[in-house]
Amino acid sequence: MKREDLRRYLEREIEKWSAKSYESLREELKDGNYADCETKEYHLEVDLLEDRADYVNVSVAVCSEKVRWSCFHPLSRSFLVYRDGSVKK
Repeated sequence: MKREDLRRYLEREIEKWSAKSYESLREELKDGNYADCETKEYHLEVDLLEDRADYVNVSVAVCSEKVRWSCFHPLSRSFLVYRDGSVKK
C-alpha cells in the first residue's frame, strides 16, 4: 500500500463526518478527539479544531501501519460545518 492509497479512506471519512450536523459534531467531539484503530486497513482520528458559535472546524486524519511513516505524518483534511447546516470542504 502507498500513501496515496489512503486518500480513498480519507475521502470516505470526510463524507461521513461532514454529513453530521453542527450540534452532533459538537456533542461527539466535546471531550476531545475521536480515534478508531479497530479497522485493519487504516487508523482514523477526528479532532475538533474550532468550536465557535457559528461553525465548527473539524480535522480528519488517516494513516496505516502498512504505509511507511504515515502514522507520523497522517493524510488529513479539515472542513467547516455551519450552524445553518452548510458545509465548506
